[in-house]
Amino acid sequence: MRICADYREFLAEDMGMVAIMAFMTGALPVIIEKGGRMTMVVLVSLAVLILLYLIMRYVMLVNVKWFVEEETLCRVKGVFSKQTDYIEMYRITDFQESQSFLQRLLGVKSVTVFSTDQSDVVTVIPGVPADLNLIGIIRENVEKCRKEKRIYEIANH
Repeated sequence: MRICADYREFLAEDMGMVAIMAFMTGALPVIIEKGGRMTMVVLVSLAVLILLYLIMRYVMLVNVKWFVEEETLCRVKGVFSKQTDYIEMYRITDFQESQSFLQRLLGVKSVTVFSTDQSDVVTVIPGVPADLNLIGIIRENVEKCRKEKRIYEIANH
């Protein structure tokens, strides 16, 4: 199964900057008319910087792909170069779902996976559609993989 962060996650994470950019776009002509040349240069520069920041955040978010396979959870990220990280399913120990207020409004959630993998102890998968039971899918694969590899979890209480 392939999972890509939904564009709604971008809005949930960066709604403040998007709102500032929208305000500046609407107010810029009025402010430029009332202010001087220096005000115009500063505000246009600020608007360009905010726009570049938002474009960078969006590109970074949508260029992370998650693959839930039978034996691994795989993350492929990168724009110009790619990096692939793998977590063996049998190493996954726990899960967590979270939704901020904006994520609830926009219908997305973040899924956190905890594992015994040294490089990815805590892995967050943002922008998962709220109606997708990702934890159920991962849990099923974890149980099947542990059973096939005869790995048993011993817990101290």
